[in-house]
This record gives sequence, C-alpha cells and structure tokens, in this order.
Amino acid sequence: MFILLKVSFWFLLFTKAFAAELSFTCHGVDKFPVFDQIDDQNTFMTYTNEFQCTSNTSMITFGTANGIVETLNGKQLENIVSKSKDRYGNIGYMRSVPADLKHYRENDGNITGSSINSWEFIGGTGPFADLKGIIMTGAYLQLGQNRNGSYNFIWKGKATGVPDKLIEKINNYKGK
Repeated sequence: MFILLKVSFWFLLFTKAFAAELSFTCHGVDKFPVFDQIDDQNTFMTYTNEFQCTSNTSMITFGTANGIVETLNGKQLENIVSKSKDRYGNIGYMRSVPADLKHYRENDGNITGSSINSWEFIGGTGPFADLKGIIMTGAYLQLGQNRNGSYNFIWKGKATGVPDKLIEKINNYKGK
C-alpha cells in the first residue's frame, strides 16, 4: 500500500510539474437574431458573435461563432461552433460543451447576462491542431446592448494541465 501511495504521489507531482495553464481573454459583440419565448420553461434562440482574443501565449485570434441556444424544461442546451484565425492565417475550430458548473443571470428579456461555459478545441491548422481536445472553461459577462443592437461581452477562460511543451511550441510558432 505504501508503494502505491508513493508511486501515485510521484506521478501527480511529475505530471503537474510539467503542465501549465492556458488562458484566453476574449471581447466582442454578440447578437440573438431569433429569440422565441415559448413559455417560462422553454426558449429558442439563434446566436452569433464576432470576437478577438489574447492569451498568455503568443496566440492572438479573432473570429466568429454561430449556433443555437435552447432552454427545454428549464435546462439550457447549446450547440455553438466557433471559427478562429490567428495572425499567420491558421484556422481553428471550437465547440461549446457543457460546463461542470453553470450560473445564469437573466438580462434584457431573458437573454443570458452571465454564465460559466466551456469550449473544446476540435481541430484546425498550425497551433490550433495541437490544441485539439483541450477544454477551456471560463466566465462570460454580457456588458449591455450597444447602439447598433448588438451586445458587448467579455469572456475569460483557462485550461489547466496543458503540457509545458505545447505552450512552448505555441510561443515559438513562426508561421508557414
């Protein structure tokens, strides 16, 4: 038993010692072109946004996301895909995935004002290909509606346990 505990301790120490945190801060505008309040437990909306992100690496990205957000029997379901581009022209794709923890505050006609959500890198080129399978969890805050009818937002998220070698590879990426 002592040997098993010792091996487990060294394994955890070793894997954490060579793992880093990847963080992104994104800003942009989002819209809800279709918003149907079916009843107090059911809604349907289409979602679109435009964003730009900085990270704790050399990655700077911009892009769009589109999808559907439904509330069925009081439970929110999202099917949103994001397409990003970096300064070298690499393209990356992410999809919304259920977060372990969710909290919603209603804002402006039941449109989400804040939430905890997660995004999974699902493919792409350049550094985006290396991030495939990594899930980032973060906080979304809708700041309010601007004069063009869009809603300004901030999202800040992170992924822990990202290998140091991957962070180093992203930071040393020089393009094609």
